[in-house]
Amino acid sequence: MVSSGTVTSDLSTFNSNISNYQNSIGDLSSQWKGSSYENLVAKANEFVSEYKAAIDKQMTSFASACSLYAEYVQTKSALASARAAYAQAEAEKDYGSMNQYAALISQYESKLQSLKSQIESALAGASSPSLAASSTTGQSIAASTLSYSVTGVVAEAPRKALEYALSMADDNSHGYSQEARRRWGTPDYDCSSLVITCWENAGVPVREAGAGYTGNMRKAFLSTGLFEWIPGNPSVEDLQPGDVLLNENSHTELYLGDGKMVGARHGDADGVPGDSSGNEISVTDLAREWQGILRYTGGNTTTQV
Repeated sequence: MVSSGTVTSDLSTFNSNISNYQNSIGDLSSQWKGSSYENLVAKANEFVSEYKAAIDKQMTSFASACSLYAEYVQTKSALASARAAYAQAEAEKDYGSMNQYAALISQYESKLQSLKSQIESALAGASSPSLAASSTTGQSIAASTLSYSVTGVVAEAPRKALEYALSMADDNSHGYSQEARRRWGTPDYDCSSLVITCWENAGVPVREAGAGYTGNMRKAFLSTGLFEWIPGNPSVEDLQPGDVLLNENSHTELYLGDGKMVGARHGDADGVPGDSSGNEISVTDLAREWQGILRYTGGNTTTQV
């Protein structure tokens, strides 16, 4: 991984090269005089000054992102250890320790979310202004610290739901378990408990509305007034990032975009907590037969049933 020290060193080299360039411009004064020369030197110095300031800002932001990411990795490791300790305490029915580790887990999860936001902000500062995307109706994002990224303009709630799903896919301390589904990610999920938790994490109260498994997700999600039901097996062209792919008899996932979906698969690879295979919660190509999709609308549409 690129370190902040490396970036700082590169920035120092860049500044030195710029200084040499400016000196070279100054040396022309002994060979060429007049208004044309003065105008050229002024324009060149103006360009160099603006370019240097932009590069300095971008490289400093990138150095900050590198440092934050190192802290993110350390915190994620600490979170995995806390979850493992919680599982051990639960097996031993040590309720005092369970409470202690549950508090640590909550603390580390909050810190990870904060660090991820800081990293994204730093990376945005390191991006070329000409490449920056903006919208009054959504947010263009790139979850750069994850194995896959959410791209394009996506409304805030679906964006947060997808980012949470990707963070679980990126954290192999979480896996698939039908038996442990009611623990809601401590440490494992099944397909529906993951999707429900993603939306809860995005501030959409679908669990409070009664969502508990694939068979009642459609009713619960629609009861919030924030989703519409679009029946039928969709094609890629029909889908938007954040759409809930649903077969009420068997499975559910979130559509990520670009023909990809993210979710918890049926089947525990090794029968132990976590995801030793890296595939129990993962991103795959769009597949399966779906009965329809639940699309977040924020309450701005008429539900189709």
